[in-house]
Amino acid sequence: MKLFLLLLLVVTMAHGYNILCIQTVPSKSHFQLMKGIVDPLLKAGHQVTMITTFPDSKPEKNLKYVDVSRIQKIVPMNVDMMDHNKNQDIGYVKMLARNISRLAIETPAVREMLVNEQFDAVVSEWFFSDVDAGYAAVQQAPWILLSGIVMHYHIEYLVDTVRSVPTIPAFKNDASIPMDFHARLRNTFAYLFMTFGTLMDYSLEKSNYDTYFTPIANSRGVTLQPYHEALHNISIVFVNSHPSFAPAQSLPPNVIDIGGYHIPEYTPPLPKDLQDLLDSSGQGVVYFSMGSMMKSANMPEQVKKDLVSIFGELPYTVLWKFEDKLDNLPKNVHVRSWLPQTSILAHKNVKVFITHGGLLSTLESLKFGVPMIAIPVFGDQPSNAMRSVRAGHALMVAFATDMGRELKVALNEMLGNDSYYKRAKFLSKLFVNRPVTTTKLIQHYVELAIESRGAHHLRSKTHLYSWYQIWMLDQIGLLLLILYVIYKVFKKITSFFKKENVKEKQKIN
Repeated sequence: MKLFLLLLLVVTMAHGYNILCIQTVPSKSHFQLMKGIVDPLLKAGHQVTMITTFPDSKPEKNLKYVDVSRIQKIVPMNVDMMDHNKNQDIGYVKMLARNISRLAIETPAVREMLVNEQFDAVVSEWFFSDVDAGYAAVQQAPWILLSGIVMHYHIEYLVDTVRSVPTIPAFKNDASIPMDFHARLRNTFAYLFMTFGTLMDYSLEKSNYDTYFTPIANSRGVTLQPYHEALHNISIVFVNSHPSFAPAQSLPPNVIDIGGYHIPEYTPPLPKDLQDLLDSSGQGVVYFSMGSMMKSANMPEQVKKDLVSIFGELPYTVLWKFEDKLDNLPKNVHVRSWLPQTSILAHKNVKVFITHGGLLSTLESLKFGVPMIAIPVFGDQPSNAMRSVRAGHALMVAFATDMGRELKVALNEMLGNDSYYKRAKFLSKLFVNRPVTTTKLIQHYVELAIESRGAHHLRSKTHLYSWYQIWMLDQIGLLLLILYVIYKVFKKITSFFKKENVKEKQKIN
């Protein structure tokens, strides 16, 4: 029997585990987030099935794609840079998230796979919806959750009780630490708003969870875990953050920082034309990219004209990710529809990175020690930008049709003041100084979740208690009851002695 178990273990280790990774947000940056989890698992010899909106036609060993690219055509993810109200509307983002979850689970190939295949673990990215808890629930497998942004109240609520309200600025509360009274008050209101939103969304999320996953569970012959249990049944949380960027928090040991994990451990070489261009730019290079969701080509014409004029005045080479053709460019300005960002930022001649302030770009600038000028538009970009400004390695410019003048001032300040460059290099040392690589962290904790059947030993025990027990209201109630009984007894005793005194006085009289 022992020999059989040993052989079984050897076979399992040789073939690896069978892991499902889910990427359904139709954005290249979100694909990068999940691919950054997939690659270390493939490197460790595991079999990975990836539900994705960007399936690659090029085969990769041990990797199978399940195509949900139709979500790209149905759910618009392009960003109108001038529509600030829509970009910041949390209700609109939640509606997008619900549509994405619905379209993914309604895909026949996804449902067939969930019914017919058995996975050892499920990895999904949290994106403003908790319905995806059903994937792990129907598989009855450990659930690994990925937070593509820094730690925030909702993820904290999912894995523990929310402890950070008094000490850590909330998502979009761009306050310094320690927070003053008004900042802490904003934090409290942010937490109450989140809690109210979670309560309001609960019945709809539960209904969608039951509707989407009950038929699949029935087809598999298993009982679907109740939504309120599945919601918190998280084995490991990977957070795309690092203490050199976001403040340290008190969190359970199943929450793991892997900030910058999407960045290759070995920087790929630049194409020859770019290598020659950057090598010959001894005076320095300014690199400008607004990311994958916001296209520079869609900027208002006046903004584009102002940027060309500003860049043309600089005594530096300017490399600009621009998705269309630009005529009459100054000699020092070079545009490409696609640029290998990490390889560019790693080049010694790059002096400034002008960016939208997305988290992936921000962490890349941190790793390679390049100061940045952030032009945030939506989502977590303003918070990332403000956090970087407070850290001393960035400046921020508000996106507007007349932002050219402000950008020129920021460029002159950053290129003429080496404190930003020195601070960026210092933070880079903190960012890369880790005892183990993110690749090994990802491999270790996914394997641990599988082998320990859920990593229960790492989880917070908060969700084993009712809310009133966590706040110790039952103990406070008991204490008040005891005090009340003591008060009543004391009152009875004093009343008795008063009556006795009255009787004694009456006898004397």
